[in-house]
Amino acid sequence: MLDVLRTGVPAHNVEVFIERPDGSRLPVLVNFAALKNAQGEVTGAITSFIDITERKRVEEKLRESDARKTAMFETTLDSIISIDHEGTIIEFNAAAERTFGHRREDVLGRELAEVIIPPAYRERHWQGMAHYLATGEGPILNKRLELSALRADGTEFPVEFAVTSIPTDGQPQFTAYLRDITERRQMEEKVRESEERFRTLANSISQLAWTADEKGYIYWYNQRWYDYTGTTLEEMQGWGWKKVYHPDHIDRVVNRLQHSWDSGEVWEDTFPLRGRDGKYRWFLSRALPIRNADGKVVQWFGTNTDVTAERQMADELGQLAADLSETDRRKTEFLAMLAHELRNPLAPIRNALEIMRLTEGNASTSAAAAMMERQVGQLVRLVDDLLDVSRISRGKIELRTGRIELASSVNHAVEAARPSCESGGVELKATLPKPPIYLNGDPARLSQIIGNLLNNACKFTDRGGRIDLDVERTNGHAVIRVRDTGIGIAESQIPYVFDMFVQADTSLERTSGGLGIGLTLVRNLVELHRGTVEVSSEGLGRGSEFIVRLPILDESYAAETSQEPANDNATAVLKRRVLVVDDNVDSAESLAMLMKLAGNEVEMAHDGLEAVRLALEFRPDVVLLDIGLPKLNGYEAGRKIREQPSGSEIILIALTGWGQEEDRRKSKEAGFNAHIVKPVDHPELNKLLESLLPSA
Repeated sequence: MLDVLRTGVPAHNVEVFIERPDGSRLPVLVNFAALKNAQGEVTGAITSFIDITERKRVEEKLRESDARKTAMFETTLDSIISIDHEGTIIEFNAAAERTFGHRREDVLGRELAEVIIPPAYRERHWQGMAHYLATGEGPILNKRLELSALRADGTEFPVEFAVTSIPTDGQPQFTAYLRDITERRQMEEKVRESEERFRTLANSISQLAWTADEKGYIYWYNQRWYDYTGTTLEEMQGWGWKKVYHPDHIDRVVNRLQHSWDSGEVWEDTFPLRGRDGKYRWFLSRALPIRNADGKVVQWFGTNTDVTAERQMADELGQLAADLSETDRRKTEFLAMLAHELRNPLAPIRNALEIMRLTEGNASTSAAAAMMERQVGQLVRLVDDLLDVSRISRGKIELRTGRIELASSVNHAVEAARPSCESGGVELKATLPKPPIYLNGDPARLSQIIGNLLNNACKFTDRGGRIDLDVERTNGHAVIRVRDTGIGIAESQIPYVFDMFVQADTSLERTSGGLGIGLTLVRNLVELHRGTVEVSSEGLGRGSEFIVRLPILDESYAAETSQEPANDNATAVLKRRVLVVDDNVDSAESLAMLMKLAGNEVEMAHDGLEAVRLALEFRPDVVLLDIGLPKLNGYEAGRKIREQPSGSEIILIALTGWGQEEDRRKSKEAGFNAHIVKPVDHPELNKLLESLLPSA
């Protein structure tokens, strides 16, 4: 301003900062003009201010943008080359230097064609430039193209490139983005050669073959497919193959295939395919996933093998072997299981009788009598169940119905089941509503329904577990729930739980007995009472729940139940060291009593792992070992005992309900000295022990 006042010359657009009262600074443009009198003398000045805050912000954004563009230009992996309207190079980034072998300073100002374009393409380049300058049209602009480029050493190599026009106030400029695709081309050539070899091989095999993408879209078939089906690729690609599949099988095939497409699992199925003559032949079909390095499915390869002749032969053999049908197989398994299950309860009965004979009325006799009562009851239930199943299957069973109070049948079943639960160390709790519930039913059969459910729960619940029986009235029905904390039921087994002869556990480690008919009886008896029964389980090891619904006859009134525990135990310590191993507590205890009465020092175990542990700690002379044990079956337990430091000196005797030749062979291979089938003949056992332990 002083200069304006001194010289009278105005000053325009001077950038200064004005400090505000709050200390912030405001950028402004200042204009100064001199005030003069009539004689032309400067008498003052006029000052104007323009806020340029926004302009400064925009300028800063532009500077940042330019910095980012420069960084991107120099660090990108793609070559970036810019030229003017005459084809002269005006930009050449670091990636371009590495790719083409030229230094930036050597190519700036040179004509693009002579630097990177092979001679064979230069004329086309010049024509394209001229056409664009004349018409404004560029057929290659903004398109992704592939062609050859030229390196500084004169070698040509494939590149992928795109060209874009940069609008300017004057003549146009162009920027090209280029990428060396030499490795990609080499890989594509290898893939092409591999595909050619694959198709040659696939066309030479005897099977029908095809390939699909990761989602199951089939895009290629071998020649044998077309020869057999008489179709074309246009008809078959995608899901067109369904046209030649048999309509009775197509839904199943599609569902299984879709499952494999979704899960990546190998697919295999057998079904008929229609040939060009309209006739169907059977094919075994398989599809294998092809995965990339990351394990992701990228393709499927499938084959269809003609197995018509094999199926016809199998059908003929199946007809000849009709006696080996599913029904006969179940009968055979049932008879084997029946023999085993009848031997198991007979073992403690015979043991108890021997104890009673030896003791003649002492305290042990009472315990033995109680064991006999329980095991005889088990035999009676097995026989009754067998008879009831037979009657129901022939429609001969009749209900003796009348107006009854449900609580009486429940209490009867609970008291009948309680000894088995207590013997197995399982807590049983029953809860009934105070208002009594009345039904039109057969009291004995209702007790049988509840008793079978409780016995089933007890069989499959380990020691320390719990069974809850709850009765309630809901929507005009009596709802009986039996929940346990036992082994649970696999989801795949739930639909078959009520089928005859089905066992939840058929392994050697199974801890419970039964013929697989108790739940069949439950379902049939419930249905005869116009009720329903269902089962649920969260899976193996998570327990299970059975729910029975029966129609109520009229209003209920108060009722209560009582429960009384029972307990019995007997121990003794004598001299010979014998380890008795049996998951049937009564069988183990009764045999232990006999061994003690014979003057032996006895220990008991109820599962395979406990047997192995006690064999190491107790160091017995003899181990009487059951085969069907929980946690570790008898064969494996015997092997592990033999592996112990003194295991070779122990006499191992298999004492089991399994007595087939195969069972005896397995026990011998496991290192047992002898194999005795329950119920044991005690004079025979004593004679065997004397022969194996002559010094005892």
